[in-house]
Amino acid sequence: MRTEVANRLTMTKSLVSARREPESQDRYAWVWVFPLQDGTFRVSTVEIPKNLVDEDVCFAEEDIERVQVAVVATLEAVDSAVSELGVDPDSLDAPWKNDFPL
Repeated sequence: MRTEVANRLTMTKSLVSARREPESQDRYAWVWVFPLQDGTFRVSTVEIPKNLVDEDVCFAEEDIERVQVAVVATLEAVDSAVSELGVDPDSLDAPWKNDFPL
């Protein structure tokens, strides 16, 4: 993972994300990493129907499909978890840089 991303996770405690291939062609998918209060990191993939994102429709938790969720203790483990999901850890970035819908 790039230094600026590591700093974002550890210093500002802000989430990062990256695009990934969706399980279904009618969805968009991302992997995201969120720093938790105890110093660990939640790694999760989310898939959201394309029409909700494309039409800028408000969506709720029930519209989000979580494909994989893990909690890891180190940045090295974040890299491994992200790689296992088929995403290059160097592609992690601030969510607005990869259209992650906040």
